Amino acid sequence: MDITSFRIAVIALESQPALIAGTLADAASQGVQLAVFPQSSIGAPDDLSRAEPFDGPSIRAIAAAVDDTGVAAGVGWIERTEDGRFYDSYAMLFPGGARVRHRKLHASQRGLHGGNRFTVFEAPFGVRIGILIGDDNDVVENVRMTALMGATLLIAPMRGDRSHRAPLAARAADNGMFIACSHPSCDEALIAGPDGRVLARHASAKGGLIVAEVKPALAEASIGRKALSARRPDLYEPLARAGNAYPLRIEAERAMPRGSLPLSFAMVGRNRVMR
Repeated sequence: MDITSFRIAVIALESQPALIAGTLADAASQGVQLAVFPQSSIGAPDDLSRAEPFDGPSIRAIAAAVDDTGVAAGVGWIERTEDGRFYDSYAMLFPGGARVRHRKLHASQRGLHGGNRFTVFEAPFGVRIGILIGDDNDVVENVRMTALMGATLLIAPMRGDRSHRAPLAARAADNGMFIACSHPSCDEALIAGPDGRVLARHASAKGGLIVAEVKPALAEASIGRKALSARRPDLYEPLARAGNAYPLRIEAERAMPRGSLPLSFAMVGRNRVMR
């Protein structure tokens, strides 16, 4: 399905299923089609005893609210699997029952396992969405991979005290995508456009919802998206090396005709720079 735009909201609050249901009703009244809640918005992130499976009671309750309101929702929780593992996970729930789960790639909390795959999918309302949780967004290769897999919108749920505003805006511009960052702090939650501009923050919040229009055509026409076609993967082999691949060994400069080498220099004077 080809769409021109849709309304998305990021929510800055510590949530519980009952509060999420009420927020989705508010979002529906504002014409929002997708509401994005923070990382670990269900339960307590440091209490593994409250972890739930993907089909647990909290997810089921929110899925029911999604069907009632017609607003898709992204929620984070600590997932418990059948084999006893725990993950920092995020679920996207859509009206009609469709569900997508992503597990944080770089587990930073003791007792949690890291996920082993990227998550990019075609949403029911016609746009490809990627998910990266918390400081997974700090690794530039992670965001670039979601862009190369076709994501127009990156969902980036967060928690914690460190600001991610500037890096997220840079990632949006570099990859020509929209980024929706939900965070318990109103000062940190934002929606960035594919040119790196912040489209909405707490100053423009409506009833606790930070709302913006996502226009996929803007991402397709962005400088960042066009730059993806200019990549030279043959030059990037060191990025795939295991472990620490830096500092990289510098190759010797090749001699030019007549034994000359390409040089650049600058002479710095008191009032000007001469090249």
